Amino acid sequence: MIIKGKSRAGPSQLAHHLGRADTNERVEILQLDSAGTPEQAFRDWQTYTLATKGKLGLYHANIDPDTKYEMTPEQWTRAVEILEEELGLQGQPRAVVMHEKNGREHIHVVWARTDMDTMTLRSDSQNYQAHERASLRMEQEFGHEHVPGKHAKRDKEAQPEFPTAEVSHDEWQQAERSGIDHRERKAQVTALYEASDSGPAFKAALEDAGYVLARGDRRDFVILDDDAKVHSLGRQLPGVKAADLRAFMVDIDPQSLPSVKEARDAIREAGRVAPSPEADQSGQPDISAEQTIQESKSADRDTQMSQEAAAEAERQHIDALRRAVMELHATELREQELRHAREVTELQESQQAAADKAIETFAKEQAQRIVADRLPEPGGFERIWRNIREAVDEEARQQRLADEARRASDLEDRRNDEIRIMVSGLDAAQRAEINALVDRQGKERADLLKEQANDLKRRIEDDERARQIAREYEERQREALAREREGPERDPRAR
Repeated sequence: MIIKGKSRAGPSQLAHHLGRADTNERVEILQLDSAGTPEQAFRDWQTYTLATKGKLGLYHANIDPDTKYEMTPEQWTRAVEILEEELGLQGQPRAVVMHEKNGREHIHVVWARTDMDTMTLRSDSQNYQAHERASLRMEQEFGHEHVPGKHAKRDKEAQPEFPTAEVSHDEWQQAERSGIDHRERKAQVTALYEASDSGPAFKAALEDAGYVLARGDRRDFVILDDDAKVHSLGRQLPGVKAADLRAFMVDIDPQSLPSVKEARDAIREAGRVAPSPEADQSGQPDISAEQTIQESKSADRDTQMSQEAAAEAERQHIDALRRAVMELHATELREQELRHAREVTELQESQQAAADKAIETFAKEQAQRIVADRLPEPGGFERIWRNIREAVDEEARQQRLADEARRASDLEDRRNDEIRIMVSGLDAAQRAEINALVDRQGKERADLLKEQANDLKRRIEDDERARQIAREYEERQREALAREREGPERDPRAR
């Protein structure tokens, strides 16, 4: 039983992820402790954090059993209850969503972390240990096979090393996109490694197999496949320790290898360049009509190649111009992104300050109202008379206590309603401000992109006109030189 999870914000993005029917064969909402849609519920739960000064108002967890076990509805419910107990989220509103992908079922659970009684966030410390405790309880209760862990489920004597996944999440995503099984690639690279007796030999074997050995940004060596996808070399060699791999590759200087960007550009450029046509140079020249035909064909080929070379040079020039302009545009885009990020930060700080002030004012008003709503204590004679009456009439005393409890409950309900109204009002106001800022920034972004597109088009057109004028000037110069060599033109009627 695998369990993953963490505290987070982003209610809209989370609701979108849980409701995606394009990447799942089945999406079913099993439980939602709120009216409306999951997105509306997640937004409300996140909004409650305004009264706690916290930021991560949701806890999202994923419960994923092995495919060989078929879970019953009762077991799914029990799994949620066990995880809820271990995380200390009992009594909190929650949503449970079932996903089925490639015939495999797993569930997502989202809890609201804000405790409405204390107006604080439920703690999420040591959550990985809680996941493993819950996983162990589920395996024991459901009879599932034990899955090793790194924390609560780890037996240090039987499991001295931390368990590592056979494939990372990034590798799994690459395999999903490319359709190439990571196991086949690892087996191929491992075979090349075992067949090589040195680093240079291994590098040559990788290149023969279609890989490019490059210098990693965070690792010593990486390899790129035909699609320019990057893979850590160490992860392609299961069982080979990092120290052993570095010793094996000691003859290769990482600085002599291309960077990932350089290797990727080279692979993509090689995929764009078509092979050059081969000229047939065999045989002896025959001074005949056949030779004239061959010379004519050769001239045509030369002309075609010259035109192709000119067209290629034209494309390269346009690409260089485009890259130069895009670099200038990229600077403008980065500056705009930084400015927009500052605006978002400033708005969030302003909203937080306004929320803090509103909550403080609300708390003071509530304190004053509690004092004002408190019943006055009876006078001395009245208190004595009440005590005497209740001493002889137990029912009167019970009635008084019930009335006081009902009044306290009514006051508490009214305060909770006022808290919800205040929080909803703050959320609505903040949401309106954020939407206005997003709309404005989106329009500024669209305007800048449009302006940059027009600028790029204008620069390319200006460059084309300038080069056309230069070509016309060169043509006139060639015509003038030709006239000088041939002498002045003469009128055939002149005598």
